[in-house]
Amino acid sequence: MVTTVVVVLVLTAIASRPAVPAEVAGGDETTQPLGPAPRDDALTVLPDDGRELYLRAFDSAKRRIHIEICVLEDPEILEHLQSALQRGVRVRVIVDNGKYEALPAESANLTQYLTSAGGELHLSNPVFPRSFPKVILIDSGLAVYGSACLDQTTFMQYRDFAAVTTDRESVRALHRLFDNDWRYSAPPGDEPPAFNPTPTFSDEDLVVAPAQAASRLLDLYGEAQETLDVYSEELGNPTLEGALVAAVERGVRVRLISPLIVNDATPEQEQLQAQSLAALADAGVEVHVSGPEQSATQPYMHARAAIVDGKTGYLGSVSLSPDSTTFNREVGRILHDRPLVRRLARQFESDLRSLTRPLAEATLTGQRDL
Repeated sequence: MVTTVVVVLVLTAIASRPAVPAEVAGGDETTQPLGPAPRDDALTVLPDDGRELYLRAFDSAKRRIHIEICVLEDPEILEHLQSALQRGVRVRVIVDNGKYEALPAESANLTQYLTSAGGELHLSNPVFPRSFPKVILIDSGLAVYGSACLDQTTFMQYRDFAAVTTDRESVRALHRLFDNDWRYSAPPGDEPPAFNPTPTFSDEDLVVAPAQAASRLLDLYGEAQETLDVYSEELGNPTLEGALVAAVERGVRVRLISPLIVNDATPEQEQLQAQSLAALADAGVEVHVSGPEQSATQPYMHARAAIVDGKTGYLGSVSLSPDSTTFNREVGRILHDRPLVRRLARQFESDLRSLTRPLAEATLTGQRDL
């Protein structure tokens, strides 16, 4: 199976860590340390690594948990949020309004575990066709980010990644974004504001859609001199796909991992995915696809990430779909930490060789050949 790096995400003796503001030291003084401090170079690989990252993060919270995410439905995850509420942690959650309306299990579980226990819930502003950040903020000194929603399917059969940052500037910027989006969203049944503007950030490594995600990713792809490896669940953005082709034309080896068929896609999205896969392959991108089968051992490639020359990377929720950078609320980070980038690069190699096929070999049995 693939090589995984299990991240142990816990906060120990938070008040004694000089890198974390003193505000974090509040909360239940009887809380026992759970283990070593989190490492910024650790990578969680789903579904292999399971829920440990998230459960330990929630269990470590002393004062507050802020979550901005596409879907929050998994009962085991929600049980730990409920436990945090019961020990006095303030929990605020923003979920995508469209998914909330479409998924009865999510609304039922959020009622059972979150709002009934005193947690606060907002639905994203409909100004965003989709609000898909995957950001969790623990107290004032730690953020979890990546490509994973917190639903049961993610932990069963989706290839996703999550990472941790304790970088002060990045954590402050993510808190500022959450506070902004909380102000411009609303509880279920309430009318949200007419607009949802995006604040400015001094953190150049933060990638936020629709504000500046396209320019950040174009700059990143443009830096590639030898290799550019990309995960993207969805395709169809001609500007970002053009940057991949431009890299090929300047002699860069470009490889892409994407699903053969996007889950729950409309016929129009399915056609766009097929066209983009074929066009990129024709232009010299080495396209590998997963599916159509999906399981824990053959996961659906939901990840959105990139590795440039094995030295710099990207991880987040932004994909190469038409709406992801232009209309949606999405969040990611540029990665400079070499150990983290190397771990992501090794995982890409493993997925490329073991869990995907070249597009030319991929046939959707009974429906069409690509």
